[in-house]
Amino acid sequence: MDYEGKVFYWFIRKNSEGIPRIHILSEDKKLHLEYPLFDREVPVVSSYIRKLLKDYFDK
Repeated sequence: MDYEGKVFYWFIRKNSEGIPRIHILSEDKKLHLEYPLFDREVPVVSSYIRKLLKDYFDK
């Protein structure tokens, strides 16, 4: 996905306790963000990933 001219990849992976987490990686792998799933019943879509990135960069 493209966010403000930079490429980010995202995926969902379970942690060591078996809890699904959202991972967002920059293309150069210098940024790795990890978030809990908001709701397992709601699909994770690009707009949600964009919101997470916006919240991170607007700190």
